[in-house]
Amino acid sequence: MDIDTGASLRVAQAKAKITGSELARAFSVHPNQVMRWRNGHDMKVSMAARFARYFGISLADFISLGADNG
Repeated sequence: MDIDTGASLRVAQAKAKITGSELARAFSVHPNQVMRWRNGHDMKVSMAARFARYFGISLADFISLGADNG
């Protein structure tokens, strides 16, 4: 199973209907950083955990959003 943490973020963001600008403000970063996170595949576990908390889900659930079972 491959895990794409960028996909995890994209899915979580879409489900929560949160824009990139809103996410950038919540994490006090430039919107370009959000784009890098969304396009990346190697997010640090600590960052994934922060996103999971932000979206109100477990880390395992956040990661599973980007799982490719194909």
